[in-house]
Amino acid sequence: MIDVSNWFSCLHFPGGLTQTDWFSLAQGGLGTAYAVSAYNQAAYCSNVGWRQAQLYQEKNYHIAWAAIARDDIREMMSISVNRINNYMLISTLIMAVAADALFFVQEFDEDCPSFVRNAFWLSMGLSIAFFALSIMFGIKRQ
Repeated sequence: MIDVSNWFSCLHFPGGLTQTDWFSLAQGGLGTAYAVSAYNQAAYCSNVGWRQAQLYQEKNYHIAWAAIARDDIREMMSISVNRINNYMLISTLIMAVAADALFFVQEFDEDCPSFVRNAFWLSMGLSIAFFALSIMFGIKRQ
């Protein structure tokens, strides 16, 4: 039979280290290596979880940003459509007022000079044009 104790006879040093001391040193080294690897494994697993949470949060941020951008575009389009509707309404009202003013005067007296008639129609046309401009500038500044 093989005597194992002879294998470790070279481990006896004058400083007093025994076989048990060498085995304890090896066991401590192995335990430290195992603890370090277990710590690194736990840190890696935690890091994977944190990385996944960060990616999930980043994706949610981009999705929320796209929703906010869509809402902003929808609001800008709504403002533009409402403004166009206001222009159309005011233009219709201006045309109605102008048509009413023009159709109200049906004829002049026969003894009315032609320059008065022409001045009247010129004045009516200019007043309608200035009225339309004033309303359009008022709408533009809203």
